Amino acid sequence: MLEDSKLIYPYPSIIHWSPTWIEENKSTGLALKWQSSLVSFFITQPHHKQEAFLIGSGFLCLLSGQIPCIVTASHVIKDMQQSDFSFISIDGKKFKFEHLEIYFNDDQDYAIIPMPEEIIKEIPQSILFNNRCDNEKYEKTSSFVIMGYPSKANKLHKLRPEKGLSPFNINFHGFLYERETEDIYFHFVADGKEKNICFEDVSTNKTVTSLAGMSGSVIAQLIINKKSGEVSLKSVGIFKEHRPKRGDFLVGSTFIDFADEINSYLESVDI
Repeated sequence: MLEDSKLIYPYPSIIHWSPTWIEENKSTGLALKWQSSLVSFFITQPHHKQEAFLIGSGFLCLLSGQIPCIVTASHVIKDMQQSDFSFISIDGKKFKFEHLEIYFNDDQDYAIIPMPEEIIKEIPQSILFNNRCDNEKYEKTSSFVIMGYPSKANKLHKLRPEKGLSPFNINFHGFLYERETEDIYFHFVADGKEKNICFEDVSTNKTVTSLAGMSGSVIAQLIINKKSGEVSLKSVGIFKEHRPKRGDFLVGSTFIDFADEINSYLESVDI
């Protein structure tokens, strides 16, 4: 059973605080600020060694406010391990996918890689997400963003000048939650009569052709600094897949902190 955030979650969307959020292209601006925290996963294939294929996304996260990690979907890591040569890209830097410590949660389809010192040193300007926030300092919202790299727009080729990767972000103002699995759902219809998305004016891509490659992307909650009014992001989960057969949803697993928060609201409703 899916629980609607409008019935259980006591925080309004970012639109409540900033009615012209979309018109002012603020989602795009926020995504650009956090782009250095995104990770892309590439493999090469035996008969196409000049070309690298993006097979998944991920993000940098300071887990529990202490441990710098790379987070993605576990099935992305398993695909990487099947390739003879694979690498990751973070903020324009490339690193071989080897000699890494990896922790899997196959039930919820996510994987955590503690960041080696040699990677940390190479990306000093990268921002790290945090799965916790100071409730005294920040106001939560019911708005979220999924940020990652679609495969179709992000192939790399040795013989062509690299133009840089093109991230894609999707903003949602509400969610559904499945208590049994602790998964988060976002209603998503990209085209047709039931289409429920729009594009900010500055968006470089005005169509959604495929979300392949977005698995492992961060699901981040928009939070507002109570003193300055500045909007920031808190990581709450990992995007897993698009499930059109169950009502057109994007589905992600949630971090323990966020799941515990939602479960506590559900328990209070049950009482």
